[in-house]
Amino acid sequence: MKEAVAANETPIATTDGLSPRRDRTWGVIGAVLGVAVGVGSAAIAVFVEGANAFESTVPYPRFFTKRELLTYDIFLALVIVAGAVFAISAIVFARRSRFPRTDAMGGALCGGVLLVLGSALLLTRLIAVVRSP
Repeated sequence: MKEAVAANETPIATTDGLSPRRDRTWGVIGAVLGVAVGVGSAAIAVFVEGANAFESTVPYPRFFTKRELLTYDIFLALVIVAGAVFAISAIVFARRSRFPRTDAMGGALCGGVLLVLGSALLLTRLIAVVRSP
């Protein structure tokens, strides 16, 4: 049975809207973001918050228990904001890009990873503050 298609709908092939070059570009953007967040997080923890890089910190670093706004908290908030910007840009790319599938997926993936990473670390810090004496 043939499926009815409305006059204003235009189905496209699954290969339309893809670009291998932009796929690689999004891969590089994701790698740079990952390195920046990882190195930035470690640098702020060690050089600003005074964490010992050679000390085991199970389940979380000691500075997580400080009941004050830390530079690390601001860094995590910025990571979350950057993730939200990428996630919102993915929505825009899905409608406005020349390669909507590639660009929307790249933006959504970068945004999702940054949102989850920043939120998980901020939640861990909140739990540490609440559990500290």
